[in-house]
Amino acid sequence: MAMQTSAYDGNPHIGMFARANEALVLLPLGAHPKFVRAADALGARRIAATVASSNLIGIFCALNSHGIVVPSFAEEEEKGFFKGLGLNVCVLPSMFAAVGNNICANDKGAIVNPDIPAHWRKKIGECLHVEAVPASIAGYKTVGSACIATNKGFAAHNRANDEEMEMLRSVFGVQGANATVNMGSPFIGLGVVANSKGCMMGEATSGFESSRIMNALGME
Repeated sequence: MAMQTSAYDGNPHIGMFARANEALVLLPLGAHPKFVRAADALGARRIAATVASSNLIGIFCALNSHGIVVPSFAEEEEKGFFKGLGLNVCVLPSMFAAVGNNICANDKGAIVNPDIPAHWRKKIGECLHVEAVPASIAGYKTVGSACIATNKGFAAHNRANDEEMEMLRSVFGVQGANATVNMGSPFIGLGVVANSKGCMMGEATSGFESSRIMNALGME
């Protein structure tokens, strides 16, 4: 499986700026060619886009192969663009605007901030064609920042306990492991962009961390 390290304008927290599923990777408009080339590790179609007129794609959306969840202030043109890519679109209210921090999903399941009401969890699940399960990881409700999941594995906050790890295995239907990224950050979702074919990691990630993440994602 392919792996690349990169940064977005010098920022190693690349999960803030990109998001991927099995078929495509969403990248900021005007991203540096080096960052764009690193995305080739994912073996997916590269799509230049914005969400809510922002380059913070990873913060403002959650994505799997079936759909995308965006905040209420996403532009109509953006929602139409994503529908044109064959994705269902779900719009969350502004109180959960940092959608990518509040949802972590693969094609088998999703975990969401437990403060998201049940009727919105249902809408998320319908959009992504999975069950959306309320959860926290290592005391954090922003589960999308504390975990990343693909159809082959997941990597979670290094302080996620055994009970939480078992819950993640059940929801995502794959094995996983605790990990850190970018020289000790436990917020894996902010430092990694991945699908089942490959991954990008922040350029500050150590060799030990990258090996741990690759193993957690079922790529070694």
